[in-house]
Amino acid sequence: MKIYAVISHTHWDREWYAPLEIFRLRLVDLIDRLLETLKKYPDYIFHLDAQTVVLDDYLEFRPDRESLLRQYISEGRLIVGPWYVQNDFYLTSGEATVRNLLIGTAIAESYGHCAKVGYTPDQFGLISQLPQVFRGFGIDNCVFGRGYVFPEQTPEGVTYRPGKPEFTWRAAAGTEVTAILMPFWYNNAQRFSEDIDKAYRMLGDIERSFEGLACTPYLLLMNGVDHLEAQENLL
Repeated sequence: MKIYAVISHTHWDREWYAPLEIFRLRLVDLIDRLLETLKKYPDYIFHLDAQTVVLDDYLEFRPDRESLLRQYISEGRLIVGPWYVQNDFYLTSGEATVRNLLIGTAIAESYGHCAKVGYTPDQFGLISQLPQVFRGFGIDNCVFGRGYVFPEQTPEGVTYRPGKPEFTWRAAAGTEVTAILMPFWYNNAQRFSEDIDKAYRMLGDIERSFEGLACTPYLLLMNGVDHLEAQENLL
């Protein structure tokens, strides 16, 4: 038996191919519509990329929505933290990474709940001390998207295959976390069709993609991608 774990989310870059303020306007639209979906569907849960800076960015435009954000975060329906902002570990110091978690955790807890998920979806490599850092914040896992592939010689040349999606990651000091690779990225279930037959076919394709890789019956289905709004008709 396979168990599909569907995580509705967005991956949010504050600045990338457009300036900060352009992305901020898009973020306001995203959260405005997300709040409508959360109100309409009491069972809907949304993961806000493990960041808290997005709350600051949104409330600069919508200060009147703070109590509503606090309600959904404390209920566990809007998931934020433990990061303040998703950073690249090789462009910042180790102290910056720790302070990032200190600030993000404090802000998330001030809203009512901080997720204990070491979510690092899009970093260009992970630092070896990360299990030790996460454990210092009571986080026993790391969910990531890059840097765990193995070269394989084929008749066509060298290809790279992903590693097993689940494994125990032990840092040099002996600290361990459960590591979960997203081998098919954080959009392997980017959108479900309202046509139930098409949706089942997509599930079948996802299940087949994990054959020979997954170590457990749990398959992680990431329903979202960069700057994508919540799928309002998912439930």
